[in-house]
Amino acid sequence: MLTVMREQQIEDIEAFLDKVQEFYHNGNLKKATELLEKGETVVLEEGFEEYLKIQFYLLYCEVLVVEILMEDSSFDLVSEKLLICQKLIQEAQSVECARLNIQYAIAWDYKQVSTPEDKIVNLNVAIDYIIKAIEILEVVKNTKYLSMAYFYRGLFFERGELFEEASMWYNNSYYLAKNTNNPIEMSFAGRHLGFLELRKGELDKAEKFLVESLKLRDEAGFKIGVPFSILSLGDLHIKKKDYQKAMEFYKSGYEAALKIGVKMAQAIGSISIGRTFIRLDQFDKSVPYLERGIEQAEKISNQDLASWARKTLETKSVE
Repeated sequence: MLTVMREQQIEDIEAFLDKVQEFYHNGNLKKATELLEKGETVVLEEGFEEYLKIQFYLLYCEVLVVEILMEDSSFDLVSEKLLICQKLIQEAQSVECARLNIQYAIAWDYKQVSTPEDKIVNLNVAIDYIIKAIEILEVVKNTKYLSMAYFYRGLFFERGELFEEASMWYNNSYYLAKNTNNPIEMSFAGRHLGFLELRKGELDKAEKFLVESLKLRDEAGFKIGVPFSILSLGDLHIKKKDYQKAMEFYKSGYEAALKIGVKMAQAIGSISIGRTFIRLDQFDKSVPYLERGIEQAEKISNQDLASWARKTLETKSVE
């Protein structure tokens, strides 16, 4: 009887987590969070298996961490759930511990700051966590999460403008994900390899990576990432000085973001459309998009985006 009950509990929580993941991948973070909030009361009931609690809280943390960036969610709330998960995990050299370290790393990287010094402090904390995750995952050999950890190691080097080191880690992530059939992780690494090629002026190489990233996300049903990949292709065509084509991608990316409610991509898309109108010598058309972009950026407390748009409005220039 106990075995039957345990099997049912496992089936129920797996189905529940699949549903949460579906909402998350579809960009409906609000619905995913609401479901997790309701599910937490069940998970905390007496007799609920510890391993299943860990799986629940790891996904809960993953969703909340993304909400820090996308929705200006509370860092304190994420920290609370991370701590609950940390207390549940007994094995320090487990995949679950590594996954927890990855989420800690991302949370600290996304944490809102008021000074450049705070940003450096947070990044160093994030780096420590991602190094711990990599050390564990290289031993236990979980390729999905190792590819993810390699990507964030590269991202943190990119944050520090150490582009050669970033490229090395992105390549590690990209080829590991490619060789082990992990398309979403591959799309992240490939997109950022595309950005690095853009920086170098290698536009054909950049296009290959960026188009592939979009295709991977489309095929994997990772809809929350699709608007960002479309917007990246707009950036590519800006570099090519094909502003009409860039505008097509920016409008498409903005509309995709509106459709699924991804506020960060909406802000980037709106500002990018406005700046492209300026490149086309149509300043009057740029104004409503830039103003909307400022409003959207402020809703998610992204002052970098808001400042970028304000400067463009004030100077009437994209320089």
